Amino acid sequence: MDLINQFIENYKKKLTFYENLGRISSSQLEDALQSAGIRAMVTYRIKNPGRLKSKILRRNVKRTVPYKNMKEIYEDIADLCGIRVSLYFPGDRIKVDSLISDLFQVIERKQFPEQSKPPTYNKRFSGYWANHYRVHMKEEMVQPSEKRYCAARIEIQVASVLMHAWSEVEHDLVYKPMQGTLSEEELAILDELNGLVLTGEIALERLQAAGNERIQNSKATFANQFELASYLYNYLSNNFLPEDIKLRMGNIELLFRFLSSLKILRAKDIGPIVKSVKFEKDKRTISQQIIDQIISGNEKRYQAYQKLRSDDSNLTVEHQEAINYFFGQWVPLENLLNRVTKRSSRSVSVFNINALKRLGVLDKECINQIAFLRKMRNSLIHDIEVPEASYIREQGEEAKVLLEKLTKLLETKTAEG
Repeated sequence: MDLINQFIENYKKKLTFYENLGRISSSQLEDALQSAGIRAMVTYRIKNPGRLKSKILRRNVKRTVPYKNMKEIYEDIADLCGIRVSLYFPGDRIKVDSLISDLFQVIERKQFPEQSKPPTYNKRFSGYWANHYRVHMKEEMVQPSEKRYCAARIEIQVASVLMHAWSEVEHDLVYKPMQGTLSEEELAILDELNGLVLTGEIALERLQAAGNERIQNSKATFANQFELASYLYNYLSNNFLPEDIKLRMGNIELLFRFLSSLKILRAKDIGPIVKSVKFEKDKRTISQQIIDQIISGNEKRYQAYQKLRSDDSNLTVEHQEAINYFFGQWVPLENLLNRVTKRSSRSVSVFNINALKRLGVLDKECINQIAFLRKMRNSLIHDIEVPEASYIREQGEEAKVLLEKLTKLLETKTAEG
C-alpha cells in the first residue's frame, strides 16, 4: 500500500507532463486525420489519480507477485495518457491504422472483439468493436523541445462515435460500478443497446457507401477534401492496389485546395492523373504523386502550388525569391526531360531517371546531376524544412547551365540522327 501511495504521489507531480503529452499527440493525430480527409473527432484524457489508484489496487490483488517497485507499476499501466478517435464511419478504421503506423511508433495493437474473452453474462451481441494501439511519438515528428515526450506511452482507441458512446456507458456501469453490481435486467438492456449501436454502424457503413457511389460518378464535383479522399481511396483500391500494399494518402486537404485553385474538381478530370500513381518503390504519398503529375513542366502550376505552400509557412522574402528563381530554371529543364522520355502523346508523363538511362543519350555525370537537382525540387515541393536561400539559388544556376548543355546535346544528336 505504501508503494502504491508513493506511485500516486509521483504521478500527481507528472500530471502537467502527461497533459502536455496528450495535447501534443492528439493535436498531431487530429491534424493528420483532417489532412488525410478522414472524418473524426479526436479527444484526449489523462488518468484521474483517484481512479488510477483504484485500478492499481485491483490489479495488484490479481497479480501472482505484488508490485515490487514503481517501475513495475508504470510498465503495467499503459493508458496514463489516452487518445480517443471517434470515427463518423466505422469502415475508416483501416485507413486510420495506416495513418497511425506512419505517425507513431506502434508498440502493440489490439483488435476488438476479443474472442478469447467470453462475456461474464449472457450476451446476444458481439460487444465492443474497436482498434487499440500503444504507441510512442516519433522524434522526427516533434519539435526539439518536445522530444522528452517521445519516451512516454500513449494509448489510442479507434472506434465509431456510436461505439465509443456505448462503451463509455458500459464501462462505467459494468466495470466501475458506483452503485453496486448490475442486475440481469440492467445487463440485458446494455446488451440491447449494443445491438442498436451495431445496427447504427451498419447504417453508417451504408451511408458511406452511398456517398462513395455518388462521388465515383464521372460528373460528380468534389465539395471538400473528405469527398476527394473517399474517391481516391476507393478508385485506387478497386482498380490498381496490390493486396499487400497499404495506401498512404498524405495531405489530401492541401491537394484539394490546389485542385480547387486550378478548377480540377470533377472525377472525370482527375481520373487520367490518378492512373499514373505508383504503389511500389515510391516513398511519395498519393497526394504528392498527384501533385507532381499536375505541376510537372508547367511553371504557372508550380507557382500556384508554391503560393499555397508559402501561405502555410513562414518563409522569408529572400527564401521565396530563391525558390522562385530555382523553379524558373528547373521547369524548362523538366519540360525538356519529359519530352525526351515521353512514350506517347496520350500519356501523362513525368520523366524518371531509369528512363533517361535507357535512352543512352546522357552520360553518367549528367544523370547524377539531374537526380540531384530533382532531389532539391522534391525537397522544396514536399518537405517541411527548406535549405538556405543562397544554396537554392546555386542549384537554380546549376539547372540553368544543365538545360543549355542538354539542349545543345540533343540538337546535335537530332542532327546526326
